[in-house]
Order: sequence, then structure tokens, then C-alpha cells
Amino acid sequence: MTEASISRTGRASRRAGRGLALVVCAVLTLPLVSCASEPSAADPEPTTSAVEVTPGLVYSSPEGGDLKLDACIPTDAAEPTAAVVLLHGGGFTEGDRTGGGMRAVCELFAAHGFAGFSIDYRLAPEFVYPSQVDDVEAAITWIREPEQVERFGIDPARVGLFGSSAGAILTQSVATRGTGSLQEGGRVAAAVSLSGVSLMTEEALTLGTPSDEAAAMILNYLGCPTVVAADCPQAAEASAQLSVDSSDPPMILVNGSDELVPVEQAESMAAALQAANVPVQLSVQDGSKHGIQLLGPRVRARVLEFFTERLS
Repeated sequence: MTEASISRTGRASRRAGRGLALVVCAVLTLPLVSCASEPSAADPEPTTSAVEVTPGLVYSSPEGGDLKLDACIPTDAAEPTAAVVLLHGGGFTEGDRTGGGMRAVCELFAAHGFAGFSIDYRLAPEFVYPSQVDDVEAAITWIREPEQVERFGIDPARVGLFGSSAGAILTQSVATRGTGSLQEGGRVAAAVSLSGVSLMTEEALTLGTPSDEAAAMILNYLGCPTVVAADCPQAAEASAQLSVDSSDPPMILVNGSDELVPVEQAESMAAALQAANVPVQLSVQDGSKHGIQLLGPRVRARVLEFFTERLS
């Protein structure tokens, strides 16, 4: 890491209109491009590459049926490209690879020279942890198979993860799972989390004021009645913060200051990564925007720059 301390530009007071929302950035290791108000993810983005979308490819067939992904590929790449796997939100009980802005983000990555893969994963309450984490690793492993490498023109050593809300939880979990090379198996070389919960044990209840909605999402995912250790021993294993080690990939963590996921979750995860000497950037944006809503133009620009740097 090039910077050991956390720098913060200050926290602005919340204002009524989202259009006036101020951004507060907390940065570890690398600076964000800037701090400013963030419009929605639907804003137009300059296109640099032609994009071809291949939908509905089966990447795994676990219990519960086929799991599919959509491939968004730049058609004019002269050399093998890096790949970014996209994980949708939906509280683990709903959502899919095309909804919630994920198709647009998939095409955005492809337009900027990355192979984007937006995936479905099994949903709760029928399937609980670690099913979803296993699905993400299965997708990464599938993408690295020689057939897919040749078909999509990708470099299997350069794979990143991008997740929103529930997908951000999975992003952090996969990024901190296991040790060793970040260029093979289910490991990734870079990760971006938008509104991810990092700690799910009883201790998490002391991180801000978790809403009933957020608590219900986590309990559905874990398949537990409460997060008390006796009722939910898997909560510790499912908590990315408790799995952090120095072999983990660089990350960007983005969170709203007054949203569904308490900002203290992101701050605690950033501190754990920093303590393990893992490069991390924390962007805290003033207001209630959550997940993909946080992906305004400035954050988009920094995410694209981050993946370009880390997957080069």
C-alpha cells in the first residue's frame, strides 16, 4: 500500500433533493477521481468499443436447475481482454442477470474493452449460504475454461468481480475466500462492492443501526432465525470481514451514508483490508442511494480506471 492512513474530505449534511446530494469520500491506498454529486447509473457513457451480447449461456447445473449468464464482449479487441463478472442485487430472494441495471453495466464494461459476464445465482429461501457463493465461483471457473477463453477472447488470469447489494456481499465473500494465486480457480484479481454487508455475526448489530429489512435479507441468506452464534454458526464463515487476509485482491467499497446497509459495515471492512495490507478504496456518498444507484458518472469512471489498473 502507498498510503497507511484514511483520508476523508469531510461529511456534508444530508439535503432534501437527491440532485443536491453531496459525496463524501474516504480513501485508502489510492485516491478517487474526485468527490461530487452522483446522478443515476442510467446516464450515458461514451462508447469506445462495439459490443456483442450473447444471452442465456448455461454455466452450471447444480441442484435447482441450470444457471445462466449473459456475455457482453467487445468485438474489436486486438488482444485477449480482462473479464469482469457481474452480480445482481435483490436481497437474495429476487433479481436476475438482466434486471436492476445489470445489463447496462455489462454492456458498459464491454464498451470499455472488458468482457462482461452478468450471472444468475440460486435464490433464497430455497437455497441458502453457501449455495450462492459456490455459484459465483462456478461461473468464474467456467469463464476460465479453455473453450470460453477461446470463444470470448479473454485472458483467464485477469478476472474481476462487480456486485450490487446482495451481489456485493457475494463479491466480498468470493474475493476473500481461499488463499493463493488470484489468477486461477474461483479467485479474482480485483473486486468492486456497492452496498455490501461484510459482517453478519451478532457483532454486526453494533455497526450502525441495521434496519429490519437489512436484517431479514441476511437471515434469509443464512437460513437462520437469528444471528446469535448458537442459532447461526454459519454467520461467521459467511462474513467476508472475518476471512480477510493479505492474499486478497484490491477492492473498492462504495456505500451511502444513510442507506439500507449501515455505512459502518463498509468502514469496518475497509479497516480490516487495510490492516491486512490489501489495497482498498472506500467511497461514502451522502444520502440514501443504495447498490447500483451509487454508480454515478464519477464512480463509474473510477471503477473503470480501477479495473484497468488492476486487471492490466
